[in-house]
Amino acid sequence: MTSVPTYTLLFSSLVISLFLFTNPASSADPQTQELIDKICRQMEDYGFCNQTFSANLKSPLTDLVGLTQITIEITIQNASNDFVYAKSILDRATDPHMIKVLTECVKDYQAIRGSFIKAMRSFMLRDYKGMLNYELPNSKSVALCQEGFSSAKPGPNPYIVLIERNRQLRILIAMSVVTGHYLVSCSHCFWCFSLSYAYDM
Repeated sequence: MTSVPTYTLLFSSLVISLFLFTNPASSADPQTQELIDKICRQMEDYGFCNQTFSANLKSPLTDLVGLTQITIEITIQNASNDFVYAKSILDRATDPHMIKVLTECVKDYQAIRGSFIKAMRSFMLRDYKGMLNYELPNSKSVALCQEGFSSAKPGPNPYIVLIERNRQLRILIAMSVVTGHYLVSCSHCFWCFSLSYAYDM
C-alpha cells in the first residue's frame, strides 16, 4: 500500500492548525461572550476554550446554535489532524509498548472523527438529542489514548506533542457535550436563540 510521505502529512497538519488559530476572527459581541464564558468556565482550560470560539466566530453576534456548530467542526478537524499525526509517528515507532499505544490512539481518533461527522448530520437536521448521543461516548475514547501515554517509560517523553493534541481534543469534546446539553435542555429558551442566526442550516 502506498503511503503519503511523513513530511507531507506533518506539513498539512501544521498548515491547518495555523489557519484555525491565526485566522483573524471577529471580536465577540458582549452577549455572545457571555455564552462563551458560560461554556468555557466549565472546561479544564478556559483559555483554550475561549480562544477556540474567538478564532472561529463567523460573526460577532453568534447564538448557542452557532457556537455548537463551531465545537463540532473544530472537533472533526482536530480529530482528523491528530489521526494523521499519530499515524505518522506509528509508522516510525519501534518500541512495542508505544506501538500498542499509538495503534489505540489512531483507532480512537478515527472513531471520534466518525462519531462527530454523524453528530454534524444530526445537528444539521436540528436533531440535538441525536447529536448529543453521538458525542457523549467519545470522552471514553480519548481517555483510552491518554491512559497509554501515562503508562509510558520514565524519562523524557518523545510524544509530548501528541499528548497536548490529545488534551485539546478532550477539551473540544467536552465543549461539544456542554453546548449539546444546553441545546437539548432549552430548545425553546429565549437565550439560546435570541442572537442573530449567523450560520446557514
